[in-house]
Amino acid sequence: MNAPLERSGTLILRVWVDGDALRVRVLRSIGARQAPAIAVTTTEEVHLAVQAWFDELLRRDS
Repeated sequence: MNAPLERSGTLILRVWVDGDALRVRVLRSIGARQAPAIAVTTTEEVHLAVQAWFDELLRRDS
């Protein structure tokens, strides 16, 4: 009997406001693999980045 694989990840959002502009740096990793950091400037882009990270984490074929 095989033990189920445990998947874990880290998602860090560094957020600041520069004048009237939103700045967000997104740091993502799943397991030991760290993806390159991305920068976004809208809440919509933040939502998309977080959703993409969750989708990757929950994928069963990786």
